[in-house]
Amino acid sequence: MKHIIRHWLGLLLLLGLVACQSNPGANKKFASVTPVRAIRLDYVNLADSRNQVTALESRIKQAGVNMVAVGAGRADWTFFPWAGHSDSWSRDVKSAGIDFLAEDSARFGKWAHVSAVVDVLAPLYIQAHPEEAAISWTGIPSKNLVGTIELVEGNFGRQLLDMIQAIAANYPVNSITLTEIVYHVDGYGPKDKAAYLTYTGRTDWPRLADGQIDIADPSIGLWRSYEIGRLVEKAAAITHKYDKQLFVEVRASSDLKSDATDKGTNYELMLKYADELVVWSNYDLAGHSPEYVREIVQTLRPLGSDRVIVSIGLWQNNSDEALLDKPNQAAIGANEVKIELQAAQQGGMTNFWVTPSFLLGEEHWQVLTDLWGNHPVAP
Repeated sequence: MKHIIRHWLGLLLLLGLVACQSNPGANKKFASVTPVRAIRLDYVNLADSRNQVTALESRIKQAGVNMVAVGAGRADWTFFPWAGHSDSWSRDVKSAGIDFLAEDSARFGKWAHVSAVVDVLAPLYIQAHPEEAAISWTGIPSKNLVGTIELVEGNFGRQLLDMIQAIAANYPVNSITLTEIVYHVDGYGPKDKAAYLTYTGRTDWPRLADGQIDIADPSIGLWRSYEIGRLVEKAAAITHKYDKQLFVEVRASSDLKSDATDKGTNYELMLKYADELVVWSNYDLAGHSPEYVREIVQTLRPLGSDRVIVSIGLWQNNSDEALLDKPNQAAIGANEVKIELQAAQQGGMTNFWVTPSFLLGEEHWQVLTDLWGNHPVAP
């Protein structure tokens, strides 16, 4: 009984400390870093991460990294004790009584730009609100994504923006990054259809000869990019209010000429409000060679190299289900990472983001150190 009382007293104290914070300033020295050399900090086990973070920080410094992207969690599973939303705290926050976002942002913010990564997936929220799940083009409810309109103006979207507000107001981060905004096969429920019809003036979704929704029709991507742009505009207004930047992760399309419009994240529309795009170039997940990254980045050059960060994903070609199983994921080889980074640079890009940290082996770290570590961060 005593240890239970101590546990809850610790959580109450943690909440009190968060409530007393008043927009702690991020280290403005690192508000803008160029060229960007970023690592996405991601732990296999958050509870065990406190035993690893000191050695990991040392390795990151040696590699010449100047931006660290730290996890903030999801609106239904936060890595910090979100005041007024204890039902959304992750299991590790509840059990350990640790504000992981506060510890990591304070630690890395001493010597690098810190970006808090907010994931828009909502598996737990959907379990409680199945009617708000995104519907695929074949009529299957998503287990992870809410509908487009639910994200933009629904209850979950408001909760997401409240989470962004809490981070921007209370944590010493330089930026907030939105990730997993990927609508292409999903997002065709009744509310999304009504919004699409209003936007386009049509009477139905575009259809294939067999009657299925033609998800490749450009009008769908343009409509959805407009809607997601509305969300990004709201998020940017919040982050900018607190002198923080907003980054948006987007997936490069298989049709490079589409500018990610088919994903609902048209590059130019996102950059109308976001400060930076973090563009995924996970070549192996798409079945391409590492040199393919050069083709991707050449389509990004018109956006301006200062507005784009190229994300190098380390995952081997796996199913979406396998990607959720962190302990059993496998990484592409270190030489492939080297080829990717060099190909992207040859294509005209200078800003890079390597993800996730838990897939970096010693050979990968050596590649980063060789390419980035000419000016390592002082210990």
